[in-house]
Amino acid sequence: MIRLAAIIQTFEADFLAQYGDRLTPAHGQALAAMRNCRTQSSVQMQVQCTAGEHQKRVPHSCGHRPCPHCPHHESPQWRERQLKKPLPAEYFLRTFTLPAEFRALTWANQGVV
Repeated sequence: MIRLAAIIQTFEADFLAQYGDRLTPAHGQALAAMRNCRTQSSVQMQVQCTAGEHQKRVPHSCGHRPCPHCPHHESPQWRERQLKKPLPAEYFLRTFTLPAEFRALTWANQGVV
């Protein structure tokens, strides 16, 4: 299976040339994180077997939420943090869809609904 990091390394220059002026700093950070995810250029840790005879260095994953190679155990935690943040507005609009059977009832009672 081809890794996303390989695709980014191959096409990043062309992508940035075409869309670089539209990217936000967060997009750039995500792109850089996924480009280096589990590669030799990422932070590495040394692991060894329980007997201590064999050691090797393993690259860390980027941990970026949209990265398809990283474990997403942090996604629910991120979602909870987002839900606790106050909205930067005095009011907000919530939209929902009612079944067609309720259209006449809601139309007649718009002030209540």
